[in-house]
Amino acid sequence: MARQGTPPSGWRGKRPPPSSIGPHRSAPRRDLRREPPADDTKRYEPVHLDDRLTAELRATARPGKGDILVKVFADAVAAFSAGDIEEAIRLGEQAKHIALRSVPAREFLGLAYYGAGKWQEAARELAAFRRMSGSDEQSPVIADCYRALGKPDKAIEICDQMDPRQVEPAAFYEGAIVAAGALADTGRVEEAIARLRGLKLSPAEAEAHHVRAWYVLGDLLERQGRFTQAREWFEAVEAADPDATDASERAARLRTNP
Repeated sequence: MARQGTPPSGWRGKRPPPSSIGPHRSAPRRDLRREPPADDTKRYEPVHLDDRLTAELRATARPGKGDILVKVFADAVAAFSAGDIEEAIRLGEQAKHIALRSVPAREFLGLAYYGAGKWQEAARELAAFRRMSGSDEQSPVIADCYRALGKPDKAIEICDQMDPRQVEPAAFYEGAIVAAGALADTGRVEEAIARLRGLKLSPAEAEAHHVRAWYVLGDLLERQGRFTQAREWFEAVEAADPDATDASERAARLRTNP
């Protein structure tokens, strides 16, 4: 086991998503989306909604609209899964208007807006989700929207409100990653590094959120000219999955041009 704050060696595990601490955290990437159907019917692979979700949707729909809401919501999810984000938003708005108090509908719509890069709308819908559900699971996405809107202090404030005892570890790590990016936006790079070093970065079994944190920490360290430390973190990401990010190239560059 590596000591806390240093990269573990030889780990193989789950594929992390692309990592970025640019102007905003990586949304579902448009270059990875499949083209929507060319005809007007917009047929997608159908999705199955589990019984609990279906019951929740029906319970919040306007009288007599439960079956319609379930169908619209399932079509919205199918469109999103197919990469047609604009159609997912259109259907998500329909679902919202059928059931304004539907927690799943507001969460879905917020994430669809986020996928389209519509930060103000995404923050609005996900704030409604957070208020209605009492959950902070989407707080990192809300905070990331504020980063993209040029409000890093608001992003940090939202992440600071997250309680690790109340959210899944992946969500808490994402909050730390977004907060670190927001701190770096304001020139407080050392504070950003400290924020990430405060996480458990050497778990017995690393998961995708650990690897994302390694990558971002490597990026911040490289910015500060701490090239050896940065290279070690990029090498840890490379060992986890060499195809997940550009960590292999960044590590190689630091080995040859420290």
